[in-house]
Amino acid sequence: MKTLLLAVTLFTVLFGSAQDLSKHKWENRLILILTDDENNSTFQSQLEEFSKDLNGLKERKLIIYQIFPGEYKTGLNGDNKKKSSRLYNEYKKTNAGFEVVLLGLDGGVKLRQNELLPLEKLYATIDVMPMRRNEIERKKQQ
Repeated sequence: MKTLLLAVTLFTVLFGSAQDLSKHKWENRLILILTDDENNSTFQSQLEEFSKDLNGLKERKLIIYQIFPGEYKTGLNGDNKKKSSRLYNEYKKTNAGFEVVLLGLDGGVKLRQNELLPLEKLYATIDVMPMRRNEIERKKQQ
C-alpha cells in the first residue's frame, strides 16, 4: 500500500494534472506560445499583441499558455510557473526559437506558425470555425 501511495505521489509531482490540456476540451480554445528564451523579441511582441484585446480573447474562449523548455505558465502575466517539459516536448515542432499554436475546442491544432500572430489573423481563423459561428449566432439571438 505504501509503495502504491508513493508511486501515485511521485507521478503527480512529476506529471501533475495541471499540464493536461484535455481538461480544456470542448470548453476553451488554447493559444500555446512556445519559446526557448523568455526574452525572445518575437515572444515578447506576441504577449504585447495579445494584451491589446483581452475582451476579444475572452469572447473567443481563449486561454494562453506560455511554454518554455522546462516550465510553463498560463495567462499573459503572473508568476504561476509550473515545472514540466511535457508541453514543450509535445508541441514544439521546429528548431525556431518561437512558435505559436492555436488549438480548437476539439483539441486539434488549427494554426501553427513561427512568426508573430496578429490578432486579426487569429480572430479570422477562429471566427470561420463552425463552433464559433454557432456561438456568434446564439449571441445574436439573446
